[in-house]
Amino acid sequence: MTNSTNVMQQRSSNDDIANQYDHLTPPDYPIAYVAGEWFFCGLPFYINKHVLVPRADTEVLVDCVPKGDVSVLDLCTGSGCIAIALAKRGFDNVTASDICKKALKVAKKNARVNKADVKFVQSDLFENIKGEFDVVVCNPPYIKTAELGKFDKSTLHEPKIALDGGADGLDFYRKIISQAKCKQIFFEVGDKSQAQEVENILLAAGFRDTVIIGDRVVYATNPVR
Repeated sequence: MTNSTNVMQQRSSNDDIANQYDHLTPPDYPIAYVAGEWFFCGLPFYINKHVLVPRADTEVLVDCVPKGDVSVLDLCTGSGCIAIALAKRGFDNVTASDICKKALKVAKKNARVNKADVKFVQSDLFENIKGEFDVVVCNPPYIKTAELGKFDKSTLHEPKIALDGGADGLDFYRKIISQAKCKQIFFEVGDKSQAQEVENILLAAGFRDTVIIGDRVVYATNPVR
């Protein structure tokens, strides 16, 4: 990992990082783990083996959350990239949680680096979360257990706890939807087929106004909140 914020800021994009570290990176190994950094929504993030490497697909999830005077909960925060990006876009009441203590250590460091005001909570989904939130946003583990590493071998080096969504890839969606106390919910999903499955789970749980955005984000409102 790079040793100073100044060194991070000398590189302005993931292309810069890839150009510098590609020759040092073993095949199918995440370049971000060798470099110790990666960019997300134009912001620099420290990255290590305890967190997923932020993907450009997840930036779509951030873009979908409408600006407003709302409280936001980012579940399964990992590196903190979603919560921190939202805080830097002007969301004033952002909480982020993760079950992994080591991941939260990375997320807290990233909040300091980016001067982002985010509250962090160690929690297994909603277990230690107090109160209700206007918006819940989440990029949960959603890969089917049997398909881990099948389509992207680099994921074999990333934390399994952040990838494994169970036999059908839907375990975390079911758990979160059944417990969510919020007005709006935004999920990242793996593909169009999974988006439709998550939409069905939301509707069955009483959520309404579902929208699938670009095959990678599912949105819904909760009429009882």
